[in-house]
Amino acid sequence: MVTLVAAMVLTQFLTSAAGIFTIVPVTQYVYVNDTVTFECATNSTGNIPYFIVGGSIQQSQSSVTLPNGGMMISFNQIATNESNRTDVACRTVSGSATETAYLYVQGPPDSVSSLTGYQLDSCCMFISWYPPFTLPGLTVQYIISVGTDQQYLNDSITSYTYCPMNPTNEQYLFNITIINKAGNGSTSNITVGFQS
Repeated sequence: MVTLVAAMVLTQFLTSAAGIFTIVPVTQYVYVNDTVTFECATNSTGNIPYFIVGGSIQQSQSSVTLPNGGMMISFNQIATNESNRTDVACRTVSGSATETAYLYVQGPPDSVSSLTGYQLDSCCMFISWYPPFTLPGLTVQYIISVGTDQQYLNDSITSYTYCPMNPTNEQYLFNITIINKAGNGSTSNITVGFQS
């Protein structure tokens, strides 16, 4: 598991909270089973912060008193399908609040769409596709299988040219499996006719 620590944005405040918060929770895009850390800090004594998660007070959180008298709090959460779209805000006992941040969770990827293929020339075939939806900043990898040949492509590539060494088949079956850190997605396939 990778622990993802929230990037701290110091200028993201509600008008009523200006000057109170020095660290606020930020929206995070993660894979299922990642450990996510949310943090919040105030800069003044007596403004004790606490988290509101999914509309309820977060009971388990750690806290530390800062040298300036303020307080920093944090909590970890394992990202699950159930925690997708969870809202997180930091509030103080005096009523100040941060903007709401969200947790978005990516599971295994869906299959590709609009998969097409054709013979390119006398020795090669070409396939292309549209990628599945993926949350911002998260990646997928494509595994292209043709017979016993396999190629691994990164998510910026949405086409593949295949040139068999000794073309003997009249048809070639292409399988595209999509994987990400959360697991394997479904496999799409297409048969491309070939005449040398």
